Formats: sequence, C-alpha cells, structure tokens
Amino acid sequence: MKKLSKYLIVFSLLFTVAGCSPSFTYNNLGWLSGFWIDDYVDLNSDQADKFKHIVKTSRDWHRETQLPLYKRDLESLKSMLDKQVDHNELKAHFVQAKQHWQTLVDKIEPELIDLANSLSYEQRVEFVAALQENINDEYKEHEEKSPEQHKKERLEENLENYKEWFGTKLSAQQQTLIENSSNTRVSTFLLWMQYKQKRLDALKALFMQKQKPADFDSQLAVIINDRFAFMSDELVAADDKNLDNYVNLLLELKPTLTDKQRRNVRDEFDELIEEVSDLIED
Repeated sequence: MKKLSKYLIVFSLLFTVAGCSPSFTYNNLGWLSGFWIDDYVDLNSDQADKFKHIVKTSRDWHRETQLPLYKRDLESLKSMLDKQVDHNELKAHFVQAKQHWQTLVDKIEPELIDLANSLSYEQRVEFVAALQENINDEYKEHEEKSPEQHKKERLEENLENYKEWFGTKLSAQQQTLIENSSNTRVSTFLLWMQYKQKRLDALKALFMQKQKPADFDSQLAVIINDRFAFMSDELVAADDKNLDNYVNLLLELKPTLTDKQRRNVRDEFDELIEEVSDLIED
C-alpha cells in the first residue's frame, strides 16, 4: 500500500492508508480527496446523497477508462529501462501523466458545480473558511522548520526512495547524483502556497456573495478547471525546471544500475502494474 501511494502520486490515484489494501483505499478512502467537500462543510441529506453519487459514478468511470491508461504509462516507463531514451521523450511521458488529473477534473466539473449551486450562503462561507484554515495550517507547519531542515529531509526521503526502488545500497556515484539533483532543485513551496491562496481568494469572492451572480457557474468552472489562471509565471518556470532536473537525474542514474538493481526496478514496476490491474478487475 505504501509503495503504491508513493509512486503513483503523479497520477493522483491512491493516498496512503496504513494497513489497507489498494482496492479498499481506491474504493472507499482516497477517492477524490481533493474534492472531499464534506470534510469542510456540513451537507444536508440531499446534498450528501448527491455527493455520494458523484463519488460512485466518477470512481466507476475512472476505473473503466483511466486506470487502463495508468497501467499503460507504467508499462511504457518499464520498457524505457531497456532502450535508449532521450530527455524530451522521457519528459513528455511525465507531462502526459500529469494530464490524467486534468481529465478527472474535466469529468466531474459539471457535477461539482451543480452541487455548489445547492449550497446555502452559510455553507459557502463555512467552506471557504475551512479551506483558509488549511492553508494557514500548512504555512504554520512549514515555518516550524528552517529551509536547511526542509532541504535535508527532502534529500533523505529521496535517497530512501531510490534505495527502495534499486533494492540495494546506493553506490557512491548514485548517491552523489541524487544529492546534486536535490541541491539544484528550486524550492516551490511558497510559490505553490501563493497559487493556492490566489485560487481560494477567487473562490471567496464568488462564494461570499449572498446573491449568486448570473455567471456563477462560469466563474466557478474557471476556479475548478483552469489552474494555470492562478499560477504565476515564476511557478510555471520553476515547476518546469524541476521536472527537467528530475528527468536529467533519471537519465544519469540509468547507466549506473547494476544487473541486480535493474532487476529490482523491473520487479517494482511489475508489482505496481499488478496492483493497478487488480483495481481494474475489482
């Protein structure tokens, strides 16, 4: 379970729940966590039924149409172990993988807008206040550690992840490559928080009007669907630079793999592919 949530995060597929099977998590707990409205506002019975319907129908659609794409992506990544891959090809793969989340958002946007239209003014105020509290808590938690501590923890986590993937102790060369990559990564926490706040401010301006404007649906559609409308040029550039950095690291690590490490990476992919296949068939 830990492995699946860790390595499929790019697909927004599963979220860590200790002791639970991937199937249980997918069906019951992690699904649509980014839209878990009833964690932020008290819904009446009709609204709760409507939300449960959104979760069930979108999950079924996702299982039938999207999980096979995730499986294909994993199989494609695995195949890259045994062939020459350039930077542009590998980067394009990850850019395509990010699109899966947007596809999900596109699918559920109309139903989320319909649900939002059923919220009272008091519920809308409650909702944005809870989201603001979350952002404030993220800032507070982040500020409890220095930039050096955050950097150190990220490096330690990266080293542990690659060690798990490779199945052996990292060589001195591999460790140096990972450390160099980690040290050149652009910190984007504050940029992402600014993005979240800007998006929430737009939602506040919309939701805190007692009388909903005539273009309520279209304004909300932009907030839900058009994330780039709220991302600064600096964030877009930093995110792209970090992706380039990550792709470069993978390409540099690939020729350093021993036969044993290469076999272990294949086994890791096979395990993930099998778990996704089980979710499809469940």
